[in-house]
Amino acid sequence: MKTKYIKVHWLIPLLELVLIAVGVVTAAHYLDLDRKMHSDQAFSATLDRLYQVQRLSAALKTLHDGDAGAAAQRLDLLLCDNILIVNSELASANDRERAYVRDAFARIAHLRPRDPDATGGNAQKRYNEQIEAEKILTQATVEITRAN
Repeated sequence: MKTKYIKVHWLIPLLELVLIAVGVVTAAHYLDLDRKMHSDQAFSATLDRLYQVQRLSAALKTLHDGDAGAAAQRLDLLLCDNILIVNSELASANDRERAYVRDAFARIAHLRPRDPDATGGNAQKRYNEQIEAEKILTQATVEITRAN
């Protein structure tokens, strides 16, 4: 009887220690995964930024080589890609952020040349990114005009 009592008496503290150990291991694993995820996100953002810088560098090289029309086209495509990226990220934004982005898009629409493809009379191919970005900018301008 006494040995049975001792076994049961030690069983509860032993189970508590096992549960604590499992909790510590699980928390450490979660924190490691979280750290890796943030590291991967930072690396992905760096790669995206490097890609953007490379495209900007190529446009500047084209401009330096004397082909202003092709450089304008590359820069406009870079601008349109960034507009599409920002617009796609609006799904997780709050109302204040959406209003700020809409206002910025309206300002960009006023600054962006009306016909970015025609430089010196040479019309170039319009890309889907440019058409979609133009729709987004136009919609933002209309919304700002209605709000005022």
